[in-house]
Order: sequence, then structure tokens, then C-alpha cells
Amino acid sequence: MSQDTRGRRFWISISNLSFSKYPSPDSHGALRLLSYSKLRSLVESSSNDALPAPSSILKAESTLPTSLPSTGLGEEATEEHLLTDIVPGFNGPKTSANYYGFVTGGVFPIAEVADNIVTAFDQNAAVHLPDQSISTTVEDRALSMLVELLNLGDGWEGKVFTTGATGSNILGLACGREAVLQARLKDVEGSSGVGEMGLLAACMKAGVKEIQVLTTMGHSSLYKAANVVGLGRASVKDIPFSRKEPWRMDIGLLERELQRSKDGVVSIVAVSAGEVNTGKFATDGLYKMKRIRYLCDKYGAWLHVDGGMWSNVC
Repeated sequence: MSQDTRGRRFWISISNLSFSKYPSPDSHGALRLLSYSKLRSLVESSSNDALPAPSSILKAESTLPTSLPSTGLGEEATEEHLLTDIVPGFNGPKTSANYYGFVTGGVFPIAEVADNIVTAFDQNAAVHLPDQSISTTVEDRALSMLVELLNLGDGWEGKVFTTGATGSNILGLACGREAVLQARLKDVEGSSGVGEMGLLAACMKAGVKEIQVLTTMGHSSLYKAANVVGLGRASVKDIPFSRKEPWRMDIGLLERELQRSKDGVVSIVAVSAGEVNTGKFATDGLYKMKRIRYLCDKYGAWLHVDGGMWSNVC
């Protein structure tokens, strides 16, 4: 079960407040069809206002239980509660030009259909082998086409869709942490990497006293990710070109920071490919990106591209 599916089911189960008996499969199908028809009508007739009326939010909040009742509402009453009480408290729909929420995707109707198919069949590409479900192959082909679309070249055997910005940055920094330490440990007898030894033991054996994450106007999830993978939020350092252009990376300052590798400091470089609030890139052209790649290779740093506006690639 995917993370999104778990969260969605947990919320509906809590709203339903009835865990002891499940309806028959036939009634499940009828409920889904009827509920989806009602939901589509609500989306199509909803206001284009970016924010709901304060009274709608207050009304929705008043219908939420403050503690766990002893008796559940049942499916029909829960459906009525969700569509009638909760939905009016949402901000502008994803189809609106005034959409106010985060970039959650699924804007086009066909993407909505695909999302509902995944939910209904409860597929999880992370735990299925190719001969157990087509979902694994579908994800692999989609990722391969994405690599082709972005002209990233061959050699991308390890690729995965993550749950969002935080998941992407956690994966990117975890890969980077492993790579920069493994490079130092390759000639050290009895070493086996961060995954086996742990971060502290790996750093000590590799002679590393600091792991720094160099970036410009990093997304908040980058700091969360640094915390989760054991690097710490303080490890994330801004190296802007100037106060007027804080999104641009200072290549000279980047090289000076990377040169600290000789003093036991290893680096992960996080390049913003579309800062989330402005859409500005940390680089201003292909030459600058190639220069960053060259410096990372020269000083043994890991390059992580944080695609704030379009994707996250590690």
C-alpha cells in the first residue's frame, strides 16, 4: 500500500468510525460509482475563488468529532459528511486558475482517472517484481521516458518516483551521503559503507569530520531531509552569487568550499532547478551546470539536482 493510499484510507476510516464490519464487494462498487459521480458534480460546479468563505471552514470544523465516538456513522452518512460538510471548506479546485494549494499534480482529467485506478487496485511498484504485476514495468517505462524527455542520457538504471519534495530530497541526500563516504572508504580495510556501519562509524573510519550541503535558496524540504538522514539542518549552507541574485550559485565560492575536502570535509551540492517561489534556476545555462559537474567530480562531491518546479533528480 502506498503512503498516499494509507493516509487517505486512515482518514476515511476515522471519519467512518466503524472498523468491525465491511460491506459486500457489490455495495463497495456501487458506493464508489455514486460517490464519484457526486464528487465530479461538486468539482464542476465549485467556485473559482482561491479561498473558501471563512464560514465554510468554520462549519466544516464544527462537524468534525473531537473524540472517538462509540458508534460509527456508516458509509452513507460518512459520504454525506465528506461531500456536504468537508468539501465546501476546500480551497479553489485544481482546475481553477486561482488554485491556491501546493503543487500536488493530477490537474488533467486523465491523470485523475489514473490516480483513481491506482487507488482502486491498490498497486505498489516498490514491492512487486515484474512477473507479479505490470505496475512495476509501467513505472520503469514511465521513468525511462522521463529521462529521455529531459535528455539526461543513458546510464540511469536506478530511478524511482518518490512521494514528493521531502521524499526526493531524503533520497537524494541519502544517496549523496553514501557516495561521498564510500569514496573515502574504498581503500580502507574492513569498511562497508554507511548503510552497514552507520553514519558516525563511517565518518570516523573515513577520516571525515563534516558533511556539508551546498545550495542556493534551498527548499524547506532540503533542511528536513538533512535532519532525517543525520546530517543536520545546520549542514545546509547557502552560497549565493549576490544579495540581488540569491538564487544563483557562486561558482568561485563553490570551488573554495569543495577544496575543504583536503581537510576532511566532504560535500553534497544541491542545485535548484526552479526555485519553488520564483522559478529561478541556480545556474544560468548549460556551461554553468557543466562547470558545477566538473568541480564535483574533481573534489569528490555528490551533485543533487532539486527540481523545485518540475522534478527531483539525484
